[in-house]
Amino acid sequence: MSRQTLFRSFLRHPGRVGALCPSSPSLCRMMVSRIGVERAALVVELGPGTGVITREIVRMLPKGGKLVAVELDEMLCLQLRRNFPAVEVFHDSASRLDAILAERNLPAADAIVSGLPWAVFPESLQREILDAVAGSLAPEGWFTTFAYLQGLMLPAGMRFRRLLNETFGEVLTSSVVWRNLPPAFVYRCRRRSK
Repeated sequence: MSRQTLFRSFLRHPGRVGALCPSSPSLCRMMVSRIGVERAALVVELGPGTGVITREIVRMLPKGGKLVAVELDEMLCLQLRRNFPAVEVFHDSASRLDAILAERNLPAADAIVSGLPWAVFPESLQREILDAVAGSLAPEGWFTTFAYLQGLMLPAGMRFRRLLNETFGEVLTSSVVWRNLPPAFVYRCRRRSK
C-alpha cells in the first residue's frame, strides 16, 4: 500500500484521514504490544488506513485468531481487502462497532486497536465511538490508540484524555515513540468493572 493512496484519501476526506504518512514500524509495534494480541480469538482494528498496523496485528495473531477491520474510506477498504485477504474488512463507521459485531454474531473483542484521527472528530463522535468500543470489549480486553505528542496539551488532546478516563477504568500511557513523524505515544485502556 502506498503513501500516495493515503495522501489521496487525505485530500478527498481530511476530516476522516488524519495523517499524511503512515505510522512508523516502531509505533505499530508499540500499538499492539502488551494487549494480548498473541492469544486473542478476536481483534478489531478501527481506521486501519494503509494497513501498517494491520500487518503487525496479523503477524502477532495466533493460529485461529480473527482480525476484523472497520474503515470508512472506500478506496482504503479496497486496498486492505486486496492486501490482507484473511482480514474481514467492513466499510463502515467505527461508531457502529457494537452493531457490526452483533449483526455478524461475533463475540466481544479481546483487543481493539485504533488508528482513528481523534483530534479531528467533534466530542460527540468521540463519545459515540468510545461507547461502541467499551460495549464491544471482552471483560479483560484492551483498547489501544495513539496520540501525537504535540497535541497532548491542546484542548482537543486534553478533552480526549478526559473522555478516555470517563469511559475506561484503567488508562495507561506508553513512553514516547520518537521514531515516528510526528512523535507519538500510545494509550492502553481497559473497561470499567461493573
